[in-house]
Amino acid sequence: MGVKGFQKGHIVSKETREKISKANNGNFFAKCDYCMKEYHTKKSAFERSKRHFCSRRCYAKYCAEILPKEEHNAYGKGYSLEEKNKRKKAREIFNHYVRDKHIEKQPCEKCGNKKAEAHHDDYDKPLEVRWLCFKCHRQWHKIYENPELLGE
Repeated sequence: MGVKGFQKGHIVSKETREKISKANNGNFFAKCDYCMKEYHTKKSAFERSKRHFCSRRCYAKYCAEILPKEEHNAYGKGYSLEEKNKRKKAREIFNHYVRDKHIEKQPCEKCGNKKAEAHHDDYDKPLEVRWLCFKCHRQWHKIYENPELLGE
């Protein structure tokens, strides 16, 4: 006599299939890192990923707006290798100073938001930065680097 479920011709009941399905899939809800909408996913898929998105569109928007430049696929296009390395080195030096608590993070210079990021005006001076929140930082780049984007 064989083991139940493995015998030739054995048919698994609907109830058993539902239990197996529920155990494998479960109801796991996660929040999208971009739009904060709650969506259904498998727990195993959630645990494998560092970032979580409800759709490809949210992932694309996240990549375009929130990821640091270094993580963009087109990072550094238009800059010479020397310029890219200078910028990278300046960020590395600055990040080490922040990590080692030689420099303390400051609030945004424009709006006072506590979640501010460092902006280098001159990459030859890696410790001289202006503190801007995400919104103000993007606005600064539009005004000073790409004024045509403002439509003025």
